[in-house]
Amino acid sequence: HVSRRPRWLHLARFVLVPDPMTRPASDSSLDAEGAPEAKTALRSQMLAARKAMRAAEPDAPSNLTAQIVRTLDTIETLVIAGYVAIGDELDPSLALEALQNAGASIVLPVAGKSGDVLAFRAWQTGDAMEKGRLSTYHPAAKSEAIDPDVILVPLVAFDTFGYRLGFGGGYYDRTLPKLRAQKNIVAYGIGYDDQEVSRIPRESFDAQLDGVITPSRFIPVQTDG
Repeated sequence: HVSRRPRWLHLARFVLVPDPMTRPASDSSLDAEGAPEAKTALRSQMLAARKAMRAAEPDAPSNLTAQIVRTLDTIETLVIAGYVAIGDELDPSLALEALQNAGASIVLPVAGKSGDVLAFRAWQTGDAMEKGRLSTYHPAAKSEAIDPDVILVPLVAFDTFGYRLGFGGGYYDRTLPKLRAQKNIVAYGIGYDDQEVSRIPRESFDAQLDGVITPSRFIPVQTDG
């Protein structure tokens, strides 16, 4: 008997998320030429813009919490990966605490050396943290390693086709395909509404998100026509 993986993964109340086996392939040929340079220019522009967004939206973390809790279903059964905000990233710490109080298990990413995939370690409010690469913080090495069901992904910019721009280290681009090959997961970008752009420059290794959660809404992935 061969078990079949479900075509749709029901982890959000309002959205049916494609199973990794049926996820559309990226049409990287549209943007591959010149994409690295375009990403660098866009990253510089959006980092400056994000700083202004953070100053203009002091209630964003609490509003984000409400949106995340509204979006996710059966929270008490999930292992949810968050992140420790760096610089002007939208801070999910209030959301992680609320999710934990609702019964979710929380893990945080650990960035290894350049070229590695992310590991995820269990975390609870008040746990001691260790400083990692690239100004990150993560749970201590003694914390249990657990693969998540839902990954909340920080970003510099995003589009409605499921593509994000990060810092350029490629950690999530390597990690998401690896996890998707092992289990059903969903990955939601986390950002301010105004971090949306019309199109993120693409390369063949860019991993798609399953949606984006902002302080005001859930944004499902559109078909790229």
